[in-house]
Amino acid sequence: MTDIEKLIRKFLTDKTHITVDDCDKLLTSYGYELHKKRGGHCTYHKKGDTPITVPIPKNRKYILSPYVNKIIKDLGLEA
Repeated sequence: MTDIEKLIRKFLTDKTHITVDDCDKLLTSYGYELHKKRGGHCTYHKKGDTPITVPIPKNRKYILSPYVNKIIKDLGLEA
C-alpha cells in the first residue's frame, strides 16, 4: 500500500485527526497546486476543477471534520 493510499484511508476513517500537511499531500497528489496562502486559509487550484480552500486551524492541530468531508467530496473519495 502506497503512502497516498494510506492517506486516503486516513481521510475516510479518521476524519478528526487530519492536519494541514495531510491535506497538502493529498491535494498535490491529485494534481492541485497551492495557489495562495493568506490569513487563515490555503487555496489549491487545478485546471478545469473548482478551487479547494483549506482553513488553517488556530489553537488546535487538526482541521474540523466538515472541511475534511468537503475535501473528500470534491476529490470523489467517498465509497
